[in-house]
Amino acid sequence: MSELTPTPAPQTTNALVMNDFDAAALLDLSVHTLRKMRSTGTGPVYLKIGKSCKYRLSDIHEYIGRSAVSR
Repeated sequence: MSELTPTPAPQTTNALVMNDFDAAALLDLSVHTLRKMRSTGTGPVYLKIGKSCKYRLSDIHEYIGRSAVSR
Protein backbone atom coordinates (compact mmCIF):
# COMPACT_ATOMS: atom_id res chain seq x y z
CA MET A 1 0.00 0.00 0.00
CA SER A 2 1.36 3.43 -0.84
CA GLU A 3 0.76 6.45 1.33
CA LEU A 4 -0.90 9.48 -0.17
CA THR A 5 0.74 12.78 0.52
CA PRO A 6 -1.22 15.99 0.15
CA THR A 7 -0.27 18.11 -2.81
CA PRO A 8 0.28 21.78 -1.96
CA ALA A 9 -2.39 24.08 -3.29
CA PRO A 10 -1.34 26.26 -6.21
CA GLN A 11 -0.36 29.80 -5.26
CA THR A 12 -3.10 31.50 -7.27
CA THR A 13 -4.93 33.23 -4.43
CA ASN A 14 -3.09 36.50 -5.11
CA ALA A 15 -4.51 36.56 -8.61
CA LEU A 16 -8.08 35.80 -7.56
CA VAL A 17 -10.29 38.86 -7.94
CA MET A 18 -13.89 39.44 -6.97
CA ASN A 19 -16.52 42.12 -7.48
CA ASP A 20 -17.88 44.35 -4.74
CA PHE A 21 -20.83 42.04 -4.06
CA ASP A 22 -18.55 39.09 -3.32
CA ALA A 23 -16.07 41.21 -1.36
CA ALA A 24 -18.88 42.70 0.75
CA ALA A 25 -20.23 39.23 1.48
CA LEU A 26 -16.77 38.02 2.50
CA LEU A 27 -16.39 41.00 4.85
CA ASP A 28 -19.96 40.64 6.15
CA LEU A 29 -20.78 44.18 5.01
CA SER A 30 -23.47 45.60 2.80
CA VAL A 31 -22.39 46.56 -0.70
CA HIS A 32 -23.38 50.15 0.11
CA THR A 33 -21.04 50.20 3.12
CA LEU A 34 -18.15 48.74 1.11
CA ARG A 35 -18.67 51.31 -1.65
CA LYS A 36 -18.79 54.13 0.90
CA MET A 37 -15.57 52.85 2.51
CA ARG A 38 -13.97 52.77 -0.95
CA SER A 39 -14.95 56.38 -1.65
CA THR A 40 -13.60 57.59 1.71
CA GLY A 41 -10.41 55.52 1.46
CA THR A 42 -11.09 53.46 4.57
CA GLY A 43 -11.79 50.10 2.92
CA PRO A 44 -9.57 47.43 1.45
CA VAL A 45 -7.30 48.10 -1.52
CA TYR A 46 -9.16 47.71 -4.81
CA LEU A 47 -8.35 47.50 -8.49
CA LYS A 48 -9.98 49.63 -11.15
CA ILE A 49 -10.39 47.55 -14.31
CA GLY A 50 -12.20 49.58 -16.92
CA LYS A 51 -15.29 50.86 -15.14
CA SER A 52 -15.31 47.99 -12.65
CA CYS A 53 -13.85 47.89 -9.16
CA LYS A 54 -12.37 44.53 -8.22
CA TYR A 55 -10.84 43.20 -5.02
CA ARG A 56 -8.02 40.68 -4.74
CA LEU A 57 -8.55 38.01 -2.12
CA SER A 58 -5.07 38.74 -0.74
CA ASP A 59 -6.03 42.42 -0.25
CA ILE A 60 -9.21 41.42 1.58
CA HIS A 61 -7.17 39.18 3.90
CA GLU A 62 -4.64 41.97 4.47
CA TYR A 63 -7.45 44.41 5.31
CA ILE A 64 -8.89 41.95 7.82
CA GLY A 65 -5.45 41.56 9.39
CA ARG A 66 -4.99 45.34 9.69
CA SER A 67 -8.41 45.61 11.34
CA ALA A 68 -7.55 43.20 14.14
CA VAL A 69 -7.59 44.64 17.63
CA SER A 70 -5.35 43.16 20.29
CA ARG A 71 -5.95 43.78 23.97
